[in-house]
Amino acid sequence: MKIKDKYYKSVEKLLYNYNMLKINIEILNQQLEELKEEEGMKGVAYDDVKISETNKFHSQTEDTAINNIELEELINKKKEKLQSKLDMLNKLTEGLNEVEREIIRMYYIEGKQWWQIAYEVKYSERHCRRIRAEAIGKLAVGLYGEEVLEMSV
Repeated sequence: MKIKDKYYKSVEKLLYNYNMLKINIEILNQQLEELKEEEGMKGVAYDDVKISETNKFHSQTEDTAINNIELEELINKKKEKLQSKLDMLNKLTEGLNEVEREIIRMYYIEGKQWWQIAYEVKYSERHCRRIRAEAIGKLAVGLYGEEVLEMSV
């Protein structure tokens, strides 16, 4: 099975950045917490506020509240998108056999060298690389569908 290069590299990029995606979700969670604890959101009485003829008025508190709500929605959308990618990768790796999953985990997630991986799975480095390539191909098909396959004529 020959996989188009751009899809192969796309899957590799996701795997290489797996840990950073997890860290980014933690950072987004922390930003949400900080946003909730942010000061400057004090109640304002509008009894003596003069309004324009259009009956519209703006206050710094309202503007801050609106900005915070928009920022919270943006952070939540980013977090959901990243979590979706991680969940998708986790689900896809479940479709691999145990050796493929181990090689992918050790190489991309843990950053181990080929000789270390070969020692642990008890295959040659060359065979481990071949298993990795096949596993990436499977992940690419799972992620993008059959469009990743190069059709030979």
